[in-house]
Amino acid sequence: MARIRTRTEVRPDDKSNHKAAVVAERRRKQDEVIEEVDDMDELDDAYETKGRPTPSSNELKPRGVGSTGLINRIPVVRRVVAYFRGVASEMQKVSWPTREETRYLTTIVLGVTVFFAVSLGLMDAFLGWWFRKAFHANSEDMFLLVALAVAVAVSGGYFLLRNYLREGIE
Repeated sequence: MARIRTRTEVRPDDKSNHKAAVVAERRRKQDEVIEEVDDMDELDDAYETKGRPTPSSNELKPRGVGSTGLINRIPVVRRVVAYFRGVASEMQKVSWPTREETRYLTTIVLGVTVFFAVSLGLMDAFLGWWFRKAFHANSEDMFLLVALAVAVAVSGGYFLLRNYLREGIE
């Protein structure tokens, strides 16, 4: 929600109107704050928290407070230092996974990697053997027979998987 500030003109002869305007402005701001708090409560219910509040920039440890001489004099250095301070600030806010979560996810990644490496290796060996047979003299029948077997196996696997998934959905 965007906030728009309006200024009221204060006229020396119109002090009672000014007081009423100030009171009305305070009430309007209080109502906005109450609405924002209600909206925040609804948002808090929708999202999972990480178990601790995110520290504000005031709560984080300041870095390099005393070293402002050279940094403030050279704009490029100032921007680079500001960038790395921002990185350090954000890294302190990161919710890192636990050791068990890291081990579990690493096991999954390594398992999938090994599975695909073995699968691709077997496929490469099979296709290499198959094409060597295909281009060898008098082996046209073997090539067509293997092609037919592969086509039947792949299409049969596809239809079995499709029917299995349909039964699981229904």
